[in-house]
Amino acid sequence: MIGIVGGGVSGLFLGHELVRSGMDVTIWEATGRLGGVVSSEDCGGLVLERGPQRMRLTSQVKKLIEEVGLQEEVILGPNHLPLLVYSRGKLRKVPLTLNQFFTTDLLPLPSKLRVLAEILTAGTKRDETVGSFLRRKFGVVAYESFLGPLYGGLYGSDPDRMLVKSVLAERLKEAGIGRSIVWDLWGRIGRGSDVPPCSFKKGLGALPDALGRKLGNRIRLESPVIFAQQGLRGYDSGWCVVAEDGTDSLTRTNVEAVVLACPAEQAAKIIRGVRNIRVAGTETLMRDLNYNELAVCHMKSEANLQGLGYQVGFGEGLETRGVTFNHSLFGRDGLYTAFLGGMKNPSLVGLPDETIASIATSEFQQVTGFKAFSLEVSRTKIPAWDLSWKGYRKDQLPEGLFVCSNFSGRPGLQGRIQEAQALSKKLRDYLLRSH
Repeated sequence: MIGIVGGGVSGLFLGHELVRSGMDVTIWEATGRLGGVVSSEDCGGLVLERGPQRMRLTSQVKKLIEEVGLQEEVILGPNHLPLLVYSRGKLRKVPLTLNQFFTTDLLPLPSKLRVLAEILTAGTKRDETVGSFLRRKFGVVAYESFLGPLYGGLYGSDPDRMLVKSVLAERLKEAGIGRSIVWDLWGRIGRGSDVPPCSFKKGLGALPDALGRKLGNRIRLESPVIFAQQGLRGYDSGWCVVAEDGTDSLTRTNVEAVVLACPAEQAAKIIRGVRNIRVAGTETLMRDLNYNELAVCHMKSEANLQGLGYQVGFGEGLETRGVTFNHSLFGRDGLYTAFLGGMKNPSLVGLPDETIASIATSEFQQVTGFKAFSLEVSRTKIPAWDLSWKGYRKDQLPEGLFVCSNFSGRPGLQGRIQEAQALSKKLRDYLLRSH
């Protein structure tokens, strides 16, 4: 039996993989709903995504969709929608191909030559920040115009406060990119297009709902694991998970291994009671991992904008970090989703909904020239992957305790699936060794 703490997408993906491999699991979710940051809501026939807006139909995602029976619910976005950046007071296309690079008005000629000179620069350096790395490789203009906003926008962070070794070096290695990014990307031109963006008719929330149905009574909703010394207590043959059951009583479940698939703060509280020299300091490291808070404003507009969306270039003086064009992505008529706050202005999320809506709609009109009105304002949190990750390592945990969460692996739903699949294999090997 494997115990999984957290019924977000990480815990659900992992639970599905383990059950599919013939292992039994129990998943404890503190709230009354599954999916974590993935949350979809119908608003007058429009699907509002309060967290991630899309995923890519990779082979792994397609296989998972088939396993949970959602094939008929899939909707695909166009495969070659442009990505835009608001830079120097205008929306401009991000160059995604060699031809676009030479014709784009996003970069002046000297900056294009500076980007090409990247092939002469060194690879990643120890303790270098992402911002320093991108400026050194591609130049200041390319960094401030689109590379910094695009990369920082993934995390709502400031690239100058993100370490390459924590968040980028491994991604480059996974992509097979060595010293020169430009050289390696040129070598791939003509090898095929990217997989298309996808969602579901009722939104991305359909995926955790389907996983929940597959896992059935293995899930315990409204059952927070106790955040105290007795919450996880090692014993000779494994672990004991102590959780609330919605009443005044507690449940105790013996398992062979425990996976923390919850946010870092909750994970830190759980391991606080684990008396093992290998976790000395790990609780503090997890507790201090920063999350960025974002305000999400769904807007309706008559603008017929085509693209994935836009990010805002550095120095433009706007509060909006980026806007997703749900309108052109999945045919959700007139729907645009703005993201504000994050590391750039963490206090913004504390403003009243009406104020946030006013900022988002007025800045949308400034950028696009079209009016919009707010449908809903919500808030979400994502790991910052900033300097607070400097000392964190998953291998500091004691035997039988694992992590599978958005603070421990690459972002995005595809990243969560990949980590769940890798950990599933690791857990199978662990159980074989322990038996």
